[in-house]
Amino acid sequence: MSKFFDLNKKKQAVETPEFKEKFESKYLLQHFQKLENLDKDLQRLPTVEEFFFLQTEKSFNAFTFIPFVCQYERIKHLYASTYSIGSKVVNALIELHDTGFIDEITLLISDSMIKRNPVTIDNLCSMAASRGNVNVLFSWVHAKVCILETKTNHYIIEGSGNWSENAQYEQYLFGNSKGVFDFRKELFTNTKIIKNG
Repeated sequence: MSKFFDLNKKKQAVETPEFKEKFESKYLLQHFQKLENLDKDLQRLPTVEEFFFLQTEKSFNAFTFIPFVCQYERIKHLYASTYSIGSKVVNALIELHDTGFIDEITLLISDSMIKRNPVTIDNLCSMAASRGNVNVLFSWVHAKVCILETKTNHYIIEGSGNWSENAQYEQYLFGNSKGVFDFRKELFTNTKIIKNG
């Protein structure tokens, strides 16, 4: 039996909001379906100081990991940096926030998105303005890092995938480390912010 994957282990119930039979967002539903592939391959979250190096063979993006974590733990604070974010991801993130799966969201997005996709950015900034714990920051950033703070864990997701549609082949690192979490958090606290959403 692999020390990284337990194919016989069943998911343990955790204290998270109940998953709805149907979320409002079709995009969110699609990602829960895509989790079937991630569930089959991954089976569990990384334990403390454990790291999984992953490569996709089917197209999914960095957002797919968020519902995966939400199956096990409520997210206290999600930080994500990306060059590109799609409107479907924005709507799905806000829905996870509004339904209690994510308490607080901080997004650091490339300032070029303001001109490349103004409709998505206007929608995101409008949603953030009506929610005190959704923060949108813009900078000259190309990093693709997501860190998740839960009650007892500090997850890191980083790799080639953006928060929009991606290629079939992407690579990701999925780990659980307070030290790496704190290091990556500096991206959100020490970056020169060009604009607050």
